[in-house]
Amino acid sequence: MRTLLIAALVSAIPATAYAWGPDGHRMLGETAMRHLPAALPAFLHSDEAIWQIGQLSREPDRSRNAGNPHDADLNPAHFVDVGDDLTIGGAVPLSALPPTRADYAAVLRTHGTDDYKMGYLPYAIAEGWQQVVKDFAYWRADAAGETFAKSDKARAWLAQDRKLRELIAIRDIGYWAHFVEDASQPMHASVHYDGWGDFPNPNGYPNQKGLHLQFEDAFVHDNVSDADIEAALPAPQPVTGDILAWTGSYLARTQSQVMPMFEMAKREPFNGHDAAEKAFAVERLAAGAAALRDLVSAAWIESAKAQLGYPLVSVSDMESGKADAYTVLQR
Repeated sequence: MRTLLIAALVSAIPATAYAWGPDGHRMLGETAMRHLPAALPAFLHSDEAIWQIGQLSREPDRSRNAGNPHDADLNPAHFVDVGDDLTIGGAVPLSALPPTRADYAAVLRTHGTDDYKMGYLPYAIAEGWQQVVKDFAYWRADAAGETFAKSDKARAWLAQDRKLRELIAIRDIGYWAHFVEDASQPMHASVHYDGWGDFPNPNGYPNQKGLHLQFEDAFVHDNVSDADIEAALPAPQPVTGDILAWTGSYLARTQSQVMPMFEMAKREPFNGHDAAEKAFAVERLAAGAAALRDLVSAAWIESAKAQLGYPLVSVSDMESGKADAYTVLQR
């Protein structure tokens, strides 16, 4: 029944299609959180936080169709149209993403396009990660401040602020997780976003509209479980170097799976009868969960190097008791 319903909705799919559907996003968010390193704060390991982040990872899709300017501004965050040559718009290589979204848009305009047409998924991932780093930095400051507080008033305020920071961090991780997860779906990192499209097609790849949604929603719902993703989850990998460079590499790995996906779709378009198709979907979902797990872990590590307040004070000074967190966070 669900598959028939999805098929009936295909004609209404916008150009910027959804990724993974509600089932996929929930499973990805929960799996990633269940496998965070033990060193991260206890509030992230709670059953409640894991459930919340799984649900919140669906939120950017739930907020669609709010009207403009909301939709026009936010929908391009879900995708990036990477060509078969691993460039965006023939102008920006995934291996050399410009340092800001404004720089990215400027380069694209020199080639007759822009970040809204090509999508800005790499920047949604990088900007969201930096926000989570900041969220963790404030949590660290609050927790340290409670330890070194000079008065009951200061300790009470810091404890209350820490609880608020936990809510903010869970919300920010959950919302941002959606884009990290989108980036593991090959058609969200390709000009071939729903069928092969208007491109040379010597291999005879399918070009029917609806392949995108059929794969990520109905097929995942009917064939993939949490246990499947858990079993396929890769071992943790450190996130090193510049966040945009890491993101470009992540998207390049996803884009490399576009051709294998279309080869499968040419044989049998994800109808649940081919074990290789399930294995492919599970691997892509597990790659998204692993990326989210590793990025959250990296954000926690990076937050120890952050600076807060005005003038800026290092988190490390607050965690050592050298600087008074209560004073810093009041500014």
